Amino acid sequence: MKYQYFDLHFSQFENLVIAICQELFGVGVQGFADGTDGGRDARFEGTAQTFPSTNSLWSGITIIQAKHTSGINRSFSDSDFFGKSTAQINKEILKVQELLKNKQLTNYVLFSNRKLTANKNEEILTEISSNTGLQKGNIHLIGIESLEQLLKRFPQATEIANLNVFDEPLKLTPEDLAEVIEAFLIDKNVYEEIDGSEKENKGIKREKFSEKNKLNILSDEYATLIETHMFKDGHYDTITSFLNHPSNDRLKNLYEETADEFKAKIIAHKDKYENFERVLDYIYDRLIERDPDLRKNRRLTRIFLHYMYYFCDIG
Repeated sequence: MKYQYFDLHFSQFENLVIAICQELFGVGVQGFADGTDGGRDARFEGTAQTFPSTNSLWSGITIIQAKHTSGINRSFSDSDFFGKSTAQINKEILKVQELLKNKQLTNYVLFSNRKLTANKNEEILTEISSNTGLQKGNIHLIGIESLEQLLKRFPQATEIANLNVFDEPLKLTPEDLAEVIEAFLIDKNVYEEIDGSEKENKGIKREKFSEKNKLNILSDEYATLIETHMFKDGHYDTITSFLNHPSNDRLKNLYEETADEFKAKIIAHKDKYENFERVLDYIYDRLIERDPDLRKNRRLTRIFLHYMYYFCDIG
């Protein structure tokens, strides 16, 4: 069964890569804590058990990099990954150069949940080799196709990484919210504040905000941020007016369908998060990574999520 790799947290992906590499190289594969990694997510020193083949095993210091993307259908060919000066591969080349200079690298393998064609594999190997002096035979790229093959060969890697193929992460579709926010940007200044009774027209019993935060385990600092967005910055009245204007019935329906989707998925996955700010941050990260319109409007995307929470559409 295939994973939705783009829905994994980057740390989950790293753990999965390390677990696979322990099968390929040995249990001595050492992972590193989050932070500035100096060009390495994991390291192995010695002779590999099976990699790249039992007839030609790597030996020395092997540096392992795991490059996760939350984008859907991404590939090694994407310009942000390879092909321009600011691409990820160019940043990796600089790290490899530094590691070689300090004699901390003999072999280099890069994992990513991106599609990798044979032609692009050859191009990237050539680029890394020509800019570092590392022989192609000491460089290896592993894309999503090879990941699938490795997991079939080493299914136990998912257990070691504490992943369950049936335990899918919270998945989100951002298109409807993006349409609402785009329309809001155009028209937000034309709506006057509506009567307070209109703001409570859903017939929902709401807890006091402070009580709601206790129930959801939301920190005081995060609660203050939400209240600032809603009232000091004036977004609560503006968004409420916008959604309740008769001309925006279709947009209000899109908003409510989006909020209902978020709410249902949050409930189904609530045990995975120790507090609600982690939920909100997870949703925010996934939304802006998957939709270019939301990515252009990062602050407003977060404000709409805070509105959903404050208005009790989620949480």
